[in-house]
Amino acid sequence: MKPYRNPKILRLAEECPHCMYCGESNHGQIVACHSNSQKFDKGLGQKASDVPIAYLCDQCHSLYDGRIGPHLTQRDRDMVFYEASCKSWLWLMREGYSEVK
Repeated sequence: MKPYRNPKILRLAEECPHCMYCGESNHGQIVACHSNSQKFDKGLGQKASDVPIAYLCDQCHSLYDGRIGPHLTQRDRDMVFYEASCKSWLWLMREGYSEVK
């Protein structure tokens, strides 16, 4: 299935007040982190859909992607993403960026 793309969701990382995992204040290092799961249309050489998304600092993004240690189990990485994604969407809805009609 073709991944869902929405550049506006990605750009909102700039406005996110803090990392939705560790809580680090945003000093320009918060990025929109994509899931590493095939459940969300990730494929070989293809990022997952832009929804769900998690707004993470560079450090937490690298931890989630396994670029830095401590290296997490797949289950722990899934939990990092799930927690940060839920908090990210709660922030988006509270700020009025996403509403249900």
